[in-house]
This record gives sequence, structure tokens and C-alpha cells, in this order.
Amino acid sequence: MFESETRTPPRATADVAELEAVVHAGGFWRLVPEAVPRVYAPVTPELLRRVEQGLKRVAE
Repeated sequence: MFESETRTPPRATADVAELEAVVHAGGFWRLVPEAVPRVYAPVTPELLRRVEQGLKRVAE
């Protein structure tokens, strides 16, 4: 993997931080049915890779 592919751009990092702040503040949960658990995994590079792989499989 090239070095440029392993670094997260500064804006993407800010976007992730903003999304986490919205979720922690409860702003996201008003859109979700009560049946959905309110516990979630922290955003990690591994989680993002797994999500990306899943989305690529769906897109094929």
C-alpha cells in the first residue's frame, strides 16, 4: 500500500469527529426506530475498511 493511501486527509478526520459528536449528542437517534440498540462500535480504521469492503461487494 502506498503511503498516500494510508493517511487520512485532514477534512475526512474532521468529518468523522463531527459525525461522532452528533451521534454522542443524540442527534442521530431521533431518526432511528426504538428497536435499534443505542450502542455502537467506535470508528476505527479496521471498521472503516470492513464497511468499505461490504459496500464494494454490494456494488458489484
